[in-house]
Amino acid sequence: MDNSQDMRLVESLLASNRALFVGAHPDDIEFRAGGLVHLLRRRGAEVIFVIATRGGKRLRWPLNRLLERIRSSNQLRAARILGGAEVVLRDYPDGGLPSHIDSFAEDLKSLIEQRKPDVVLCWDPEFVSHPHPDHKAAADATAAACSERPGKLGVGVCFYGAPRPNLWVALDDGAVRAKIKSIKAHATEAPWPYFDLRGKRWLLSWMRAEGAKVGAEYAESFRVRLTPPHPPSSP
Repeated sequence: MDNSQDMRLVESLLASNRALFVGAHPDDIEFRAGGLVHLLRRRGAEVIFVIATRGGKRLRWPLNRLLERIRSSNQLRAARILGGAEVVLRDYPDGGLPSHIDSFAEDLKSLIEQRKPDVVLCWDPEFVSHPHPDHKAAADATAAACSERPGKLGVGVCFYGAPRPNLWVALDDGAVRAKIKSIKAHATEAPWPYFDLRGKRWLLSWMRAEGAKVGAEYAESFRVRLTPPHPPSSP
């Protein structure tokens, strides 16, 4: 994709009035697309997070319920840090989302029909650097929910965490600071000092590398699945 096409798609994306982001767990969206969320909210767009699971799998009952409450609360706080995104928390099983793809797809389709977002964003189903089965299940469910809906950008869905991106959104310092602060709100997943010493360093390095591809200091990258224009109807 040439720079002019990238810029047109970015401007179209940032001009969205309503964007729906889908995550498998609390913190998915912030790590890969938190900067974009912040930019959209600054422009006055309505942003909705749909989180499939509450992320309690690594602890046994009843501690898993406590972890779910903590992570749900952290997700709400992170969304406020990014400018006030609305959060819709579902209760699909953490680690078991692949068994509920059809149900989650129907859930998403119903929500999309109600809220009518201009663009829907989720994990890339081709994501390979951290192949969590819940991530792919969330991506597959979202793609199925959007299969008949081209959307404002002329795309069925926009993927974050893409191994082969074709769209880069430049981030200013304010968006980068908000993104990092929102990730720190997920204290069980980005605990201090681990996140500051390793996670933050990796995150900044990734955003700088993506920014260099479009002449920006920082950027987040995405993959848009372009849809061909509809043929003209017959007279």
